[in-house]
Amino acid sequence: MTTGPDIAYEGLDALVIEDDAFQRSLIVQALRVIGLGSVREADDGEAGLKACMARLPDLVVCDIEMEPMDGLDFLRALRRTRSGAVRAIPIVFLTSHNESETVRAAVAAGVDAFIVKPPTLKALKTRIDAVLTAPRRH
Repeated sequence: MTTGPDIAYEGLDALVIEDDAFQRSLIVQALRVIGLGSVREADDGEAGLKACMARLPDLVVCDIEMEPMDGLDFLRALRRTRSGAVRAIPIVFLTSHNESETVRAAVAAGVDAFIVKPPTLKALKTRIDAVLTAPRRH
């Protein structure tokens, strides 16, 4: 996945889970600009969970507030799966929240990073670089 400090983005598959179509398209475009080879989309946590099980992504960028399954429920479900590879998928939460309760719940559930919406390209790339080069959980 990485060669020294450089990440081979073109070989990576990302999944964007966001219920707002406009926000989702912005994130998808940003990930493509960064150079990710494959960027898939889901419009809520339940669809995102199915997409993860169908084809394991290298990274998930996920909104917190969605219906019917929100980002926290998605994250908890993902981290409870039997597959170590599925549990280890890096998750970056997109949020307009900075309430400590939401942040604490996400950290307790195993989120890897947060980014405030709408993210700048530089902020998104910085967070992605950090989670992709961090040691993986199992």
